[in-house]
Amino acid sequence: MTSNKSYGYWSILFSVAGSLLLVASYLISPNEPQGMIVIGLQIMLLSAIVLLGLGVVTSTLAIRKKEEGIKKYIGILLPVIIILFAVLVPILMGIGFMLNDNP
Repeated sequence: MTSNKSYGYWSILFSVAGSLLLVASYLISPNEPQGMIVIGLQIMLLSAIVLLGLGVVTSTLAIRKKEEGIKKYIGILLPVIIILFAVLVPILMGIGFMLNDNP
């Protein structure tokens, strides 16, 4: 069965699914995972990365095809926001600790 959905649609679908899997892999992770739980979390994390990558690829294809609307940019925007959040939070925390260093 073929689908005639636009690349922008697939971009949103892949990016949102990847983001949800990424968040879910952190939310359901126990303090000390053991055995099959570790493998399941690794599969979830790898699936999230693949889905986010597919979102970027389909978003790029949508931009090249010059599709209308803003759906095509969400596939690139979500992974960028996730990466910025992962990079900027420790930096901002470090700056906050340096500013509040009261002797």
